[in-house]
Amino acid sequence: MTKEIKIAPSIMCFRSWELPDYVKAFEEKQIDNIHFDVMDGHFVENIMLGTSLYRDVIELTDLPVDIHLMCYEPERFIDYFSPRKGDRVCFHAGAVCNHPYRLLQRIREKGLLAGLVLDPGTPVSYLEEMKSVIDYVMVMAVNPGFAGQARVPDCLDKLRRVSELTASCGMDVDIFVDGNTTPESAREMYLAGANGFVVGTSSLLRGVEYFREHYDGYIGAIRNTVK
Repeated sequence: MTKEIKIAPSIMCFRSWELPDYVKAFEEKQIDNIHFDVMDGHFVENIMLGTSLYRDVIELTDLPVDIHLMCYEPERFIDYFSPRKGDRVCFHAGAVCNHPYRLLQRIREKGLLAGLVLDPGTPVSYLEEMKSVIDYVMVMAVNPGFAGQARVPDCLDKLRRVSELTASCGMDVDIFVDGNTTPESAREMYLAGANGFVVGTSSLLRGVEYFREHYDGYIGAIRNTVK
């Protein structure tokens, strides 16, 4: 069965004062979730998005927020945010996490969806070891840390292997892609097995009105890709 196409706009790709207008557009289009990147300056060479902005977001909308922890020891960061029930938290399998399986369990126990992020160099086999406690998978199509990068060459092959492994393990999970989700690239990613797309300046976040005008066409072009 074909999975629903899901869109997750990344709020690191626009200015904070644009947030209310973008959130209104997100609600109009009934996006799946708002992608919220947290970077510690150590796991990646960037510092991004803190607790005060997260509180601003959840005061504006009931849309789910996906807190993407690009951090060493991601288990230390969750309680800083006090995520709402129904929100999501994902972290990198390659990050220094003392007990990743237990962290996925802990995220779920808080009433959140738990996701595992695979960097370009992270083995797909991580998923098999934690298949019972994963709600969604995030595949990085770029090296994490900065927007506007080109897609790594092995991305599509990795998506195919993730899709095959999750299917063979009976995992009913969404497969999201983060990075370089241009309209052309998103169609290729969809063919390779992705059904969720973190979107930024390379696709839809080029202004609020641009988002409104191009959202339906972006999804339509992906949906009409022949598998």
